[in-house]
Amino acid sequence: MTFGLITNMIVYVTARKLNSMRSSFGIITKNQAICNILMCVLFLIFVGPLQLTPIKLPHDYTRFVGTVSMIIYEIAAQLNFFNSLNRFCAVYMIFLYDRIFSNFNTYFLRNVAIFVSVAMCVTFYEILGCYLYLDPDYWIFTFPEDDERCNDLTWYCDFIFNMSLVISTMILNLLAAYKARKLHRMVSDTTGVRMSKEQRQREINFIRQSFFQGLSMSVALIFYRITAPLISDKILLFLDASLWAFMLAIEGGIILLSNQELLLAVRKKRHGRAHIVDIRSGNIDNYIVHHTSTHGPETSHTAKF
Repeated sequence: MTFGLITNMIVYVTARKLNSMRSSFGIITKNQAICNILMCVLFLIFVGPLQLTPIKLPHDYTRFVGTVSMIIYEIAAQLNFFNSLNRFCAVYMIFLYDRIFSNFNTYFLRNVAIFVSVAMCVTFYEILGCYLYLDPDYWIFTFPEDDERCNDLTWYCDFIFNMSLVISTMILNLLAAYKARKLHRMVSDTTGVRMSKEQRQREINFIRQSFFQGLSMSVALIFYRITAPLISDKILLFLDASLWAFMLAIEGGIILLSNQELLLAVRKKRHGRAHIVDIRSGNIDNYIVHHTSTHGPETSHTAKF
């Protein structure tokens, strides 16, 4: 969680300084980083002291922390989906993209994610009494085991709902990556400018980010719901059942390693002149290739999708 706090703070601070991150993609990414930061802080100031000190909190009060953690997780999962939808629309709905993902609409979607998450978690985990307590022996958040109604409710409203979001996110990201590659080839055939190593690396990084973000969240959900009940060792159970929260921390590192623009900004390196592809707002809807000739002036080939 300390690693996650640092990396997600770097993502948020760096994204705020980049002009390209002021659009819809950047707005969603920054809000994702905020959710990840909040989850890390929650574990560092609440769960950490319970593990490292003799402090004991009343069992009934821990449910409020459990509800807050679930709200943060649900918001992050929905923002992840909206980010994948953003990329998908950028390459499949090119002429409608600016209208669909205007800054106003993006903030509206963010507010919808917050409202839905708060309403859903408060209803399920507080009003209906399916409290998410912190187990003092294993330091994990868990639902009442002997309540069959809560088991059914959390299976459909928590596991199935979030798995559907994660799978949809992965599918949209992979479809966007496939379409982007086709568009790159079309531009190469039209302009005669071949894709550089930097451009290919951008595509690979985009696919990596999509794959690892979706994989990490899906694995965390499966571990929490399916494998955790089968583990008896305290340490392994803590790691297994807390993976859903740890994945939000790791996401900051995934974003940094996969987003070359953010990584270069962190390293304070400037882009070179030759063969630079500008993917507007993190999406592949503006494909601009600056081609520098070794014997003549710099020429620019611009293709607007």
